[in-house]
Amino acid sequence: MTRKDAMEGEPDPLQVDPDLFNEGPGREHSPSTMRSIADELKSYLGALTGPGADEGFTSGSVNGILDHCQLSETQFGTWDDASAFGRSAGSNSGGKKFAQVYGEFINAYKLVIAAVEESAKNHKDGDEASEGKD
Repeated sequence: MTRKDAMEGEPDPLQVDPDLFNEGPGREHSPSTMRSIADELKSYLGALTGPGADEGFTSGSVNGILDHCQLSETQFGTWDDASAFGRSAGSNSGGKKFAQVYGEFINAYKLVIAAVEESAKNHKDGDEASEGKD
């Protein structure tokens, strides 16, 4: 569902729980749930970092960008405007920059997973130290 759907009467998919930072019934403390979220996030990494093509189709991975988005003068043409556009968006510029930004997103995504795992560990360690529970 998109934001447009939400504006047209559907539930907002980006709705933030109003009790998220309050001591309320919507709050849950569960290191195992946190670990399961990290595991689910990890399960998507293959799609982001896998091969550039799979079964004849271009994938959504950074390798897909590197393998299939490196356009050159052959694709843009040799006339002056096309050649100029090719220099700004082609294999020596735009495609590589897009792959670089996508790679940075993947690195940030991995850092989020590591942060969730570390938070789960801290919660579990705190539970064991203070209450002796899992």
